[in-house]
Amino acid sequence: MNRRSFLLSTALMAPIMAKAIRTGSLNPELDFSFVKPSFKLSLAPWSLMRKPAGNPDAQGIQLMDYPMVARELGFKAIEQDNLHFPGELPNQGLLTKMKKRADEAGVIHTLLLCGALGDIADTNKNKRRKAIKKYQTWLEAAKFLGCYQMRIVCADRITISRTEKLKYAVEGVSSMAEYAEKHNMELLIENHNGYSSDPDWLLELIKTVGMKNCGILGDFTEWRMEHEPLKMYPDPYKGYKILAPHIKSVGAKSVDFDEAGNETNVDYFKMLQILADFEYKGYVAVEYFGEALPRKKGITMTKHLIEKFVKSFEE
Repeated sequence: MNRRSFLLSTALMAPIMAKAIRTGSLNPELDFSFVKPSFKLSLAPWSLMRKPAGNPDAQGIQLMDYPMVARELGFKAIEQDNLHFPGELPNQGLLTKMKKRADEAGVIHTLLLCGALGDIADTNKNKRRKAIKKYQTWLEAAKFLGCYQMRIVCADRITISRTEKLKYAVEGVSSMAEYAEKHNMELLIENHNGYSSDPDWLLELIKTVGMKNCGILGDFTEWRMEHEPLKMYPDPYKGYKILAPHIKSVGAKSVDFDEAGNETNVDYFKMLQILADFEYKGYVAVEYFGEALPRKKGITMTKHLIEKFVKSFEE
């Protein structure tokens, strides 16, 4: 190889080597595909079912129909939420039926959203233990369904100082992450009100826990730190960039669209570009929460918006 050929090959290999250094991989089959975002789409259950189990939802669908409806809308992966299952704890018979329905529809379960089970960062040790025990039971249910991730709600209400809350959160999340690790599962904390919507606080929590299977479900719009008076994190794009290195799943929430099909409350391209910049390769869950459009239409428009972003890299 002459000097000119050597310099040319070195220049061509530079992006690949940079990728290898960042990811710790020296796979000789690495190519330039990482330049284009590789998002996988899933569907969040709240897009179709807006009420917890037992509450009437005139426009909603039945839980057992959810996998097939998702498949008809073009999804091969779905999330579930414990609030859509009757009872505080999972029913094995229902889980078995749900798994069968998903298999019949040709979709997989990726993530179980869990909440309303108590605060694993509660100041009361007994309450923390009770909440953790309930979450552990649901994690086993998630594993049975075929999920590889479970999201928990942590520190969504501000009642004590951030430093004190962080201490209890680290204890509770560490315990849950260790349990999840035993089941080969990832434990995710969502930016979901309160201190968890403060990206600096949430980042400190994840770093202090320091476990590879513990990360963040990054929601596009959940930046409400206080309800009364209403206080939002001032710059959601900055917040998302802070969290991005630890995001393992994405909640792409949408409400309204303009005539061009763009979401009017959040710049989807800006959010998705942040993920692309950090080479995110996981699932992006479509979560249409609007009322102006039929739910299936809103889901489809959200899905198309994400696909439009990915396609823009081909042009």
